[in-house]
Amino acid sequence: MAQVKKEAVRQAILDAAYRLFQRRGYVATTLQDIAAAAKTSRANIYVYFSSKFELLYAVFNPWMAARLDAVEKALPAIADPRQRLTRVFTALWRDIPGDAHGFANNLMQALSTASNREGYSPKLLQESINRVAAMIDGCLAPAERRAVDSRALAHVVFMAFDGFSMHAHLRNREPCSDAVIDAMCGLIAPKAKRG
Repeated sequence: MAQVKKEAVRQAILDAAYRLFQRRGYVATTLQDIAAAAKTSRANIYVYFSSKFELLYAVFNPWMAARLDAVEKALPAIADPRQRLTRVFTALWRDIPGDAHGFANNLMQALSTASNREGYSPKLLQESINRVAAMIDGCLAPAERRAVDSRALAHVVFMAFDGFSMHAHLRNREPCSDAVIDAMCGLIAPKAKRG
């Protein structure tokens, strides 16, 4: 007989996974730990998620989407284009990597330990790249927009995000410097007014 999925059990698993990944990290958290914290069995986790990797994605995807939502919401209130661009890079290279005790590093741990069988999908990365490319476009004057491949740039921004997430974890949440953010803004929009 097939097991009936219950939303309350799924949510308990997600909540427990988030708390444990945040506190211990992806590698040090086991499915048994998550099951115990969710007051369910390890076998029951597999009713909802095919692997710890899939479970992390189920937790990470809305976590990251909420942070990108907040950046998008803040940008229209910033009049100066250079300051808008600075806000995008500050969020992606300083704020999000250090948020929730370096929660973003869990994705780096998961990706670096994943096997080919774990079903990695680039969907989250592609969605995030598209959103950040749109943010970058919104920070540039039309002439600058024509000169910059914002989608390719957003991909590079996420490669740097990965590095800053690991750096924040390893260097006790040491943030990306203002100089790095200012240098990147200067490369993309050298004529933009500095704030």
